[in-house]
Amino acid sequence: MKIEMKGINKSFGQNQVLKDAGFVLDDGEVHALMGENGAGKSTLMKILYGLEQPTSGEIYINGELQHFRSPHDAIAKKIGMVQQHFMLLEPCTVAENIVYGREPRKKGLFFDRETAVHITEELCEKYGLHIDPKRLVKDCPVGLQQRVEILKVLYQDADIIIFDEPSAVLTPQEVNELLATMRKLAAMGKSIIIITHKLHEVKYLCDRLTVLKDGRSIGTYKVEDVT
Repeated sequence: MKIEMKGINKSFGQNQVLKDAGFVLDDGEVHALMGENGAGKSTLMKILYGLEQPTSGEIYINGELQHFRSPHDAIAKKIGMVQQHFMLLEPCTVAENIVYGREPRKKGLFFDRETAVHITEELCEKYGLHIDPKRLVKDCPVGLQQRVEILKVLYQDADIIIFDEPSAVLTPQEVNELLATMRKLAAMGKSIIIITHKLHEVKYLCDRLTVLKDGRSIGTYKVEDVT
C-alpha cells in the first residue's frame, strides 16, 4: 500500500505550520521523518491519521484520493498511530485497552472479558510482544504501556504504523526492545513511519528519510546515501 501526501498546508490561526509539504511512503518500507522541533513532522502525521485536517492538500492511497475526517477513517484504511503521549485508560486492564472500541461481545450485548484476554494472548504470541493481559495499565512501566499501544494498533489490523518520537521516554533497554519490535513488524510486511531526532535509530531501522524544515519538505533520501 503506497501513500502520497501532496501540497499539504496547515494553519492554526495566523500560524502556518505546514507549507506545501509532501511525503511518499512506499509499500513495505521503514521511513523516517526528520527535522528540528516545530518543523511540522507531528502535524503532518496527525493529518495522515485524521487527528487534524489540512487547510489544503491531498492524500492518496494507491492512487485514490482520501478524506480523513477522524482517526476512524484512517483506521478503516489500515493506518495506525502510536502517539508520543499514550492514549490509554489507566484504571483498565491491558486486554480492555487493546480491544477498546472493538470489544468482543457475549450475545451481542455484554463485554466478553474472557475473549478479550484470549485475543490479547494471541496478539502477544504472534508479534512477540509479551505482556499480562489482566494487568492494570496503571501498574505497567512506560515501556510496557507503549507495548499496549502497539498491540492496540495491531488489533485494529493496521498495515501502516506511525511512531511519533517512540524512544523519547524509554530506558536504553526498552529502546533496544522497541527497535527489535519495529524491525520484526517490518519483516512481517508492515510499513512504518518513525518521527525521531536520533540518527542511530534511523541508520539502524530505516530505508529512506524525509527532512522537514519550517513546515516544508526539503528532500527525501535513501538512508544508505546520507552521512
